[in-house]
Amino acid sequence: MQQKFTSSSKMNDLIKEDSSLLLTMTRFGLSLGFGDKTVKEVCQEKRVDEKTFLAVVNFISDGYKEENIKHEEISIDAVILYLRKAHDFFLDFKLPLIRKKLIEAIDESVQEAPYRKMIMKFYDDYVAEVQKHMDHENETVFPYVLNLLDGKKDPRYTIAIFEQNHENIDSKLSDLKNILIKYFPAQQPNYLLNEVLFDLSACEKDLEKHNRVEDHFFVPVTETIEKKLSEQQKEESVQTEKADNLTDREIEILASVVKGLTNKEIASKLFLSTHTVISHRRNITRKLEIHSTAGLTIYAIVNKLVTLDEIKSVIE
Repeated sequence: MQQKFTSSSKMNDLIKEDSSLLLTMTRFGLSLGFGDKTVKEVCQEKRVDEKTFLAVVNFISDGYKEENIKHEEISIDAVILYLRKAHDFFLDFKLPLIRKKLIEAIDESVQEAPYRKMIMKFYDDYVAEVQKHMDHENETVFPYVLNLLDGKKDPRYTIAIFEQNHENIDSKLSDLKNILIKYFPAQQPNYLLNEVLFDLSACEKDLEKHNRVEDHFFVPVTETIEKKLSEQQKEESVQTEKADNLTDREIEILASVVKGLTNKEIASKLFLSTHTVISHRRNITRKLEIHSTAGLTIYAIVNKLVTLDEIKSVIE
């Protein structure tokens, strides 16, 4: 599917086309005053990952399907920055502002205290849920993913756990909106209450887009990182296992080497040919990646293949 916006698109044209992208730009750390600069120029100037930015704005604006997103080109750092700033917007600005307007609108229309208390409790309980949801992401999920980038994986957690417990947080706003529209006992038209309803609708849509970015960008990219790290760790584990997996015969020859025996003496002692002993020694060196006799001696002592008394005359 052809992208609606490209690197050569004027940044101000994005806003003209879809004003909601103002919020998206802010969450990527971009401020207004673009002039006639293109997306490429602004992203380079502000050090924002261009491919991630374009993927998100096109996805949000067009709503094209997940299969059109090239997850391998997405920067997880940029996505986390976007999500963190979105959290700040909702928790520190938008939801408190709606609350302030809601209090004024209710006080203006409703005389009975129970109505006010019930509506505000409903709203405050909802905000508390959003706070808990976003705090968990900020304090647990995002650090987990950033640690993956450093090659560190918490064995107790996976992004699948996040997916299983990831509930959409926009639905209760719809409930509150319906309560106000259908059952709010207003005595006269209330412009401020209408403004609250507009804000609730806009916030509901914004949260829905926020959830979609998490579901279609954050989660699949993290799954890819997890998979790569898991494969890398598995490969390293196999290599380590192969390196330390000496056969009984190789252990015998290693112990003889660190005790100071020559290849000929080892061959005679173990009833082998000298050629076979040399072959075993090569395998030992390859597996352990230790080439000096001194290094092999340390390895043998640490792994209790020999005792200090057995090699005392050699090291002295």
